[in-house]
Amino acid sequence: MLRPEDYDLWLDPGITDYQRVVDFLHPFDATLMKKYPVSTRVNRPENDDQDCAREIPIAHPAPRLF
Repeated sequence: MLRPEDYDLWLDPGITDYQRVVDFLHPFDATLMKKYPVSTRVNRPENDDQDCAREIPIAHPAPRLF
């Protein structure tokens, strides 16, 4: 995961020396991550907006095996 302050350097097409960005490549603390259901809108590339990341309620939870 990139910090917002590193976005510009990571995405800079002029960077050809990987040593300038190698420090960005470290594991992200999984305890800081959040998961939630999103709409099937994410399945279509033309849907490229913030609604793709919007949390949606689960209408019918899937049955559990155990």
